[in-house]
Amino acid sequence: MRIVLADDHPKWLQMLVSIVEVEYQVVATAADGTSALQAIFHHKPDVAVLDLEMPGLSGLDVTRKVMSNGHKLGVVICSAHVSEEIMEAAREAGALGYVFKHNCARDLLPAVEAACIGRPSFPPSQ
Repeated sequence: MRIVLADDHPKWLQMLVSIVEVEYQVVATAADGTSALQAIFHHKPDVAVLDLEMPGLSGLDVTRKVMSNGHKLGVVICSAHVSEEIMEAAREAGALGYVFKHNCARDLLPAVEAACIGRPSFPPSQ
């Protein structure tokens, strides 16, 4: 499985890489939404893990743009925000998963696996 990872915090991005590369091929990383969108269109990954809030385009903006172009891509939003409204916005944008950053070490790989097969993976209501 080929993965694109995007987060504007370098240390957090490196942590995401270290979690994901144990099981999957990380084909690109990005530090902002515009670069993430370019990486997705260029590398055509199976899954993209996107930070919710990034410079330029947000993770939701990137998701909407990818989905509006008809790409078959599983998107997982990774965020510190614990909000039903934001999770619903992620669903509406076309994301298949949502992972809270504070649970990332535990929840990211299962969410990526689910997104790869088209199965939604959202945490329960808080």
